[in-house]
Amino acid sequence: MPTTTLIDIHHLLVEFGGKAVVHGIDFQIQAGETLALVGESGSGKSVTASAIMGLLPSGGTMTQGEVMHRSSGIAWARAGQQSQAPLGRGLSAVFQDPMSSLNPSMQVGWQIAEPLRVHAGASKAEAQRAATQLIREVELPDPESTFTKYPHELSGGQKQRVMIALALAAQPELLIADEPTTALDSTVQKSILALLRKLQQQRQLSVLFITHDLDVVQEIADRVIVMCQGQIVESGPAETVLRTPQHPYTRALIDARKPALYSTDSSHGRALVSCEGLTKRYTTRTDLWGRPQASFDAVKAVNLTLYQGERVGLIGESGSGKSTLGRLLIGMLAPSEGAIQFDGKPLDAHNRKSMAWVRQRAQLVFQDPYSALNPKLTIGSALCEVLMHKGLSKTDAQQRCPGLLKEVGLSARDATKRPDEFSGGQRQRLVIARALAVEPEFLVLDESVAALDVQIQRDILELLAQIGEQRGLTYLFISHDLAVVASFCKRLLIMQNGRIVETGETHEILQNPKTSYTAKLLASRPGNPSPLLL
Repeated sequence: MPTTTLIDIHHLLVEFGGKAVVHGIDFQIQAGETLALVGESGSGKSVTASAIMGLLPSGGTMTQGEVMHRSSGIAWARAGQQSQAPLGRGLSAVFQDPMSSLNPSMQVGWQIAEPLRVHAGASKAEAQRAATQLIREVELPDPESTFTKYPHELSGGQKQRVMIALALAAQPELLIADEPTTALDSTVQKSILALLRKLQQQRQLSVLFITHDLDVVQEIADRVIVMCQGQIVESGPAETVLRTPQHPYTRALIDARKPALYSTDSSHGRALVSCEGLTKRYTTRTDLWGRPQASFDAVKAVNLTLYQGERVGLIGESGSGKSTLGRLLIGMLAPSEGAIQFDGKPLDAHNRKSMAWVRQRAQLVFQDPYSALNPKLTIGSALCEVLMHKGLSKTDAQQRCPGLLKEVGLSARDATKRPDEFSGGQRQRLVIARALAVEPEFLVLDESVAALDVQIQRDILELLAQIGEQRGLTYLFISHDLAVVASFCKRLLIMQNGRIVETGETHEILQNPKTSYTAKLLASRPGNPSPLLL
């Protein structure tokens, strides 16, 4: 079948501070294809995409090469010249971190409508109608209501879908998608991948899809390029590369997909965290006097007990209430009804003494690492701040920092860097290190490895397992990825619409789900592997 080259990347060389991070690579993007760019964090795949768009981060320089748009003959990027990439006018992008890309003070609908008004000349009413339709296309609930919401009112997965809708508003010829489904639960992930395939076919859209998830590559890509340390080590049709990889690095990536089961003690220790009738209600409409007129329960009458040293997985789709439940259990949110006990003592989110006691024993690893880190502080300063709050002297805190960084697979030299100098996966490891700095008994891990490539996921899970066994930590592992949770947790809680609908031993749920909702989650993983392999 004849192909037409849309974008020609020739001898692309990108340096930071005189050090090359992309080493003179060559490849092409064909019209109407999905090309997957695969590699570990730090392999250079996101920097390559940034160079194509003319959006290299501060300190990055394209010192050689060019990015040529073949049908127009225009160089989108060329060494030593200002970028001509038509962002918003035929080229658009979906970034890995939606919260850093969305305006927190602007309704999401008008953010989607903005490129329609600026670049397509649509009237306000036309842009509003088109943006509402795009919200519907990416399967966000109640499009008219979602249009008026602000980013903080949406879950992580919902914010990423807003970003996809915003990108599609540019009517792109080329869509660069940098880990666009990382934050989505498996059922929504599958629907978004199906949507991208549909759009590609209908519009003859070209997609450069950057990911570390080889199951996603198998689901969506026509061709794949594998990058390692800034170089292309293998490329070819996706099916060929995944089935018969030629390079040792590619084989290592594929081997990393195989589950690594971590043993846990099946005996129960003392009850560390428990709740009864736990409910969190939000008011959605009030009258003129501020009295509630409408509300919804994000968490509904939940009863559960977590035991010391236990690793429990909490699974559910975006909006199911799992993140809200995790925050309730450590006092970050106050319940509307019900009671929580931590190590036999009542937890009162409104009581300063109670919360000071809990914060020394429970920590949350956030879903969005970039917004959880102060961009103005070096990593060493951020870690020292936590350690000094715990009671260490400044000298002792500084001496402790290198060990924490090494524990999560980073270098002691990274203490002098700021968050924007790290990849998404590295930032997630930094927030894990910060949580461990207070030596907690209970960790709530909210999508804590979602941004990591598969090999680093395994490393982090092994690290968490080792630390948990050494310190007797209790983990509540919140995720949409059944494969990851099943490899780490002995017990699962399945959450739907604010309720726990199924609970049990991991192997029992995977082999014999009791509810149709759980069965749907098992079947929704990209590539649809057998539940027995999860």
